[in-house]
Amino acid sequence: MEEFNNKSRFSTVGNLKTLSTPCVLSDFIDYWDKVIANWFVGKSDPEQVEYGKLMNADYMPEPYLGNPCKCSFVIVNYNAGGGNNQEYHIYKPCCGCTIHGDLLSRLVRNSSYSEIELPFPYLETFPALKAKGHESIKDYSGYGWWQNKKLWIDNVCKAAGVKSIDDGVMPFAIELCAWHSKSWSDTSMIISNPALKKVVEDRVINVIKTAIDHSEAKFAYFIGKMHIPLLLAYDFEQIGGSPITATAPKGKNRFFATFEHRVTGHKAIVTWTIGSNKHPGKNFFGIEDAMIKTII
Repeated sequence: MEEFNNKSRFSTVGNLKTLSTPCVLSDFIDYWDKVIANWFVGKSDPEQVEYGKLMNADYMPEPYLGNPCKCSFVIVNYNAGGGNNQEYHIYKPCCGCTIHGDLLSRLVRNSSYSEIELPFPYLETFPALKAKGHESIKDYSGYGWWQNKKLWIDNVCKAAGVKSIDDGVMPFAIELCAWHSKSWSDTSMIISNPALKKVVEDRVINVIKTAIDHSEAKFAYFIGKMHIPLLLAYDFEQIGGSPITATAPKGKNRFFATFEHRVTGHKAIVTWTIGSNKHPGKNFFGIEDAMIKTII
């Protein structure tokens, strides 16, 4: 079986140098370069196996996007997507074939995950991608998904008074579960499993805290109500906003709550609406702005 080599580490260091960022999270970046390099050759990481049925190994994991040591703010999602639509760009049976031309997975395999994803290519313009020879990324569904979030990202940055995409500063996005798992309805699986809870603490929560420290806005933005019990389990407490039990008819209302870590003081916003795991629309930007201003 092919072994992971140090190619991805050197690619990572070179890419970080290009971004002029001495990154204290290089261990996190290198870890995922190794996990994903080994995924291509069928080797499983023992920590990631703890995700159990949340882990769909048919799809390349996407643990993060953007540079955790140079970002506007931190975005936290549940996972990288459903992983049940045979998205050929990251679908393992397609990774070695040529019928689809250039694939995201092939770009990653030929370099490293960090070299492709640290610049947050899904928020770049098509001409910028083309200049790098990465124009095929535009055909990946993740590209359109993130392009639709540009207006929201810009609004968050404006409310926080920090630089945004047009200024050359991207957010940093991280997933609680890096794998394109099938839909899961709550975070109790993480909280109730001590081994998995430790993995999430080491590989996600602690990374979020460090990325917050290196962000311009100094907070993390969690998308989805499912994050609330997780935040509480990791010693965050609610300091403002909507009650965590807030309910309303599907799609009718948007809720916001703010949290602070009891020990470190790291700040977070959680937003949710009933039956949806999406960022706020333009009609909620005024409320969002007010919430952001309470924690900056």
